[in-house]
Amino acid sequence: MNPAKRPTRIRTRAWLPVPLGQAWHGLAALVRHAHGTRAGSPALQTWPAFEQDLARLGDRAAAARALLRALAWARGPGLPSGDVWVATARGLAAGAEPPPLGGSDIPWLLGTAQAWVVQDSGPGGWPAYRLAADAQADVHLRGADVFSGPAQAEQRLTEALLATVPTGPAGRDWPAAHPYLRSYLAEHAAAAGADMLAALVADAGFLAIADPATLSPLLWAAVPQQREQVRAYRRAFPLLGADYRANAAYLAEAAHALTGTALGGTGTRPLYRTHLASARRDDSLLTLTGHTGVVNTVEFSTRPDGGLLLASAGDDLTVRLWDPLAGTQFGGPLRGHTNWVYAVTMGTSPDGRLLLASASEDQTVRIWDACSGGAIGKPITAHGGWVSSVAFGTAADGRLLLASCGSDQTVRVWDPLTGTPVGGPLRGHTDWVRGVAFGMAPDGRLLLASSSRDRTVRIWDPLTGTPVGGPLTAGMDKVFPVALGTVKGDGEAGGGRLLLACGSGQTVHLWDPLSGEALGGPLAGHTGQVFSVAFGTLPGGRLVLASSSRNDRTVRVWDPLTGEPISSPLTGHTGGVEEVAFAAVPGGLLLASASDDHTVRLWDLPTPVPGSEPLASHTQWVDAVAFTEVPGHGLLLASGSGDNTIRVWHPLDGTPAGGPLTGHTGAVRSVAFGGAPGSGVLLASGGDDQAVRLWDPLTGTELAKPLAGHHGQVLSVALGTAPDGLLLLASAGEDRSIQLWHPLADASLHDEPLLGHTEGVESVAFGTTPDGRLLLASAGQDGTVRLWDPLAGEVVGDPLAGHSGPVRSVAFGTGPDGGLLLASAGDDHTVRLWHPRTGEPLAGPLTGHSAWVSSLAFGTHPDGRPLLASVSGDHTVRVWDLVSMTCAAVLWRRSAAQAVAMSGLVLAVGDDEGLSVLELGELPPPPPRAVSPGRSAGRKRRGRPRR
Repeated sequence: MNPAKRPTRIRTRAWLPVPLGQAWHGLAALVRHAHGTRAGSPALQTWPAFEQDLARLGDRAAAARALLRALAWARGPGLPSGDVWVATARGLAAGAEPPPLGGSDIPWLLGTAQAWVVQDSGPGGWPAYRLAADAQADVHLRGADVFSGPAQAEQRLTEALLATVPTGPAGRDWPAAHPYLRSYLAEHAAAAGADMLAALVADAGFLAIADPATLSPLLWAAVPQQREQVRAYRRAFPLLGADYRANAAYLAEAAHALTGTALGGTGTRPLYRTHLASARRDDSLLTLTGHTGVVNTVEFSTRPDGGLLLASAGDDLTVRLWDPLAGTQFGGPLRGHTNWVYAVTMGTSPDGRLLLASASEDQTVRIWDACSGGAIGKPITAHGGWVSSVAFGTAADGRLLLASCGSDQTVRVWDPLTGTPVGGPLRGHTDWVRGVAFGMAPDGRLLLASSSRDRTVRIWDPLTGTPVGGPLTAGMDKVFPVALGTVKGDGEAGGGRLLLACGSGQTVHLWDPLSGEALGGPLAGHTGQVFSVAFGTLPGGRLVLASSSRNDRTVRVWDPLTGEPISSPLTGHTGGVEEVAFAAVPGGLLLASASDDHTVRLWDLPTPVPGSEPLASHTQWVDAVAFTEVPGHGLLLASGSGDNTIRVWHPLDGTPAGGPLTGHTGAVRSVAFGGAPGSGVLLASGGDDQAVRLWDPLTGTELAKPLAGHHGQVLSVALGTAPDGLLLLASAGEDRSIQLWHPLADASLHDEPLLGHTEGVESVAFGTTPDGRLLLASAGQDGTVRLWDPLAGEVVGDPLAGHSGPVRSVAFGTGPDGGLLLASAGDDHTVRLWHPRTGEPLAGPLTGHSAWVSSLAFGTHPDGRPLLASVSGDHTVRVWDLVSMTCAAVLWRRSAAQAVAMSGLVLAVGDDEGLSVLELGELPPPPPRAVSPGRSAGRKRRGRPRR
């Protein structure tokens, strides 16, 4: 134990009378051995002596008993001194009337409780008190004579804790509650019963202040009517921290994204208000991030302490362990493989140790102690090629076996504790063996199934190495995954019928592995190769089957006996789904999935139809956003996406202004509003199809044929107005050029494009100086910012140098002195400010982002202060006060942020998941917060901050 963390005992004061000291000593000795004892045990036969000793305390005995009983029910490091301890003691006190308790009783107890009370520190450092480790409470001190059971006591305790929360016009003032409630109230409520926990979860104010580490594992016990509240909490979970105002905002935005509606009132003022949250559909409950490459495999097991454990592994060469109910990693990554890890499996040895086996393209199988993370023995190296799958199985005699298979066309069986083979290789397949799975026959025999690219599934007796029946072949393509599951209660000998599922092409096939009979037709629905199948059992005993596909990015759940889906396809992953696995949880079934998008996701089954639907949205990432104010229509927002469409919104009421604008045949990388006298508002767009398009955003019609001239992706467009009212359009892209157009005349402004950047041009922006001169700024992958006179078609001054990597964004705005200001940002994680007239920096770079900065936008505080918003691959939006040159707010996102627009305090943010419109409230200085190791900066494509 760290000495700095060692609990300190409260010392007995010198004035303690000897008889009273003897009473406490006897009481401590009595309780020291009482934890877990039952009525009639020798320890409890001495309880009358305890009562006699307690009686010597006179009229303060009842108060001492009540205060000690409260400590007996404390969680974590203990109860805080003061109102919370007194309130819980009153709530748990025996009899109809609680003993008179006041503030003076606690110091008195602490002064007299020799060897009884331990002082510790609660989360955040507040003093906490609990019974000493050698004085655990027994059934007497916990009130077996008062309560009908623990649930009743926890209910009283929960009600007492709730009564300590101040109330106001908006309900409970949760931020004013003692931190003990933040960490442990949910645990007390859960122990009191599902209804009490559900009532707590229904209070969005509590969700905003609750400690995610303690609340998250309890949410599986929440009653079904709180499912949408739980889904919103799970969606916001990666963002939640100590700032309750930020938490309230994240929770409200998550609810908007999932259902189109907000959570109930929080009783707190959130950091921002969500006007619109248009996200891709995501049916998952929780996303686990930490892998830095494709995640190939997932597997559930149960730890020796009864807790659920999830293992995952992938192309980052690591195996990672998770507490899936809490959403946190369990220990550090397991390292040792030197190439991609394809599979993991877990099993329990005869001596109770939880083992983990991992298989890799490095041609080895490694065995680990899943709880300690230590390697067991040397790697198994017998395979002559990639090892693609491993599985544990337990023989009838209790012996743990490990099976492995791979590209050497063999299946091998091992003793995992010694690494020695059990028999010789199982041969018969004529191509790469992709999957192995154990199952128990109705007669108690352990069977092993293997699937191969040779279009067969074979069944083996793993102990003898002999085939069981012939290969299963009918109508199958190359076979990838295989799984065995048991149907309960069908009357067959041995307690159930064994089923086999395998993925073949885009379908799932079901077999009776013992008879070799195909069961019904293939399960069809996937639009890509089926990469994984897994069986699970719902609480009522119903067997279900899950399958996943790399190409269509979905998980599908079936009734294997009828062949019918039991829910719509589960969507949420942004990459192919490599593997799925099931685990039973209280009241339900948990499904985990591993994906090419570097994440593991968790899903609950069955998945009921939500009560409300999310807002119609883009189906891919949002790469571009822009605001404009239109007379008679108010504020408008345009968004461009990887789904090749543009959408126009009324951002303040969160509704679409029409259907999607279609015409681009590639991702839309940039959108910009503009207009000239008499032309009305126009919208320009550019994208991967190398075209620049012009739209009427109010009608959704395209105004002219696409402007063609670029020979690569169009990465940025901008509209500007010359001093004489002439409307100009600038476009730039991967071909290193900047094109200038008369957009309404469908003509180029100059005979030649503006050239000077030596690599692709990421961003262009127009700005007008106080004296009316029009300027154009450009940001290049060559690390420079350049200024141009767009009317003359000439460069202005030397390149602005200072960034140490590609520059991704430029924007013009108003500086602190009221003049024109230029901002730039890029891959060096910085935002830089420039005087465009002189090309000199305004100040040092604005730092704080920990990944590439992809987009910038200027805004204005209601008091007139200029603001600048920046978004980044570090999953944050930062708002900068340009007067103090400080970061005024940090908003965390669930994914890499790609685009930002700002109007006053209203932000539009495009990211890998969709589009949000957020209105900032007050802008206090943000607390320092490190980037979570679970967040990654996303992938880059063609030098851009994209996937």
